[in-house]
Amino acid sequence: MKQAELFQWVELKQDVLDSLVKQGDRGVIVDHLQPTKTQKEAGYTIEVFKNGETLDLISVPISWVTLLPEFWGKPKAVI
Repeated sequence: MKQAELFQWVELKQDVLDSLVKQGDRGVIVDHLQPTKTQKEAGYTIEVFKNGETLDLISVPISWVTLLPEFWGKPKAVI
């Protein structure tokens, strides 16, 4: 799987337990997480937004997100 860049937008593939974050919510990667003894898959810390406000700050495995082509703070490319 391609390594994402900081501040790249992602979409969640599933609900996050004990959080308001649900499948389809979008957020921005704010940190890369290395695998550990208990969590074998690398992950991301993501700031999730809803209606322009921060909904939650979560840490999830890479496989839980779909990378989007947009980056926070950069205008969308014109096609």
